Amino acid sequence: MTLLATPICTLCKHFRDVVFPNATCDAYPNGIPPAILSWEHDHRIPFPGDQGILFEPRDEEADHFAKRYLIGMDLP
Repeated sequence: MTLLATPICTLCKHFRDVVFPNATCDAYPNGIPPAILSWEHDHRIPFPGDQGILFEPRDEEADHFAKRYLIGMDLP
């Protein structure tokens, strides 16, 4: 199964692109882990191999939209 970048990843200032079959970012240049893409893991919290790079909204509009997606999730 191939997972594509979730909307939350595309809102991050570290997101690079979807290069089939992987979505990439500064934290994961060789492919964002399925646990992050599938929302199993909230990447506002460190995850193995992320080099200390966490989700950060790319701008105010992305921040507003991300907060709507994250409603109901505990903030770190």
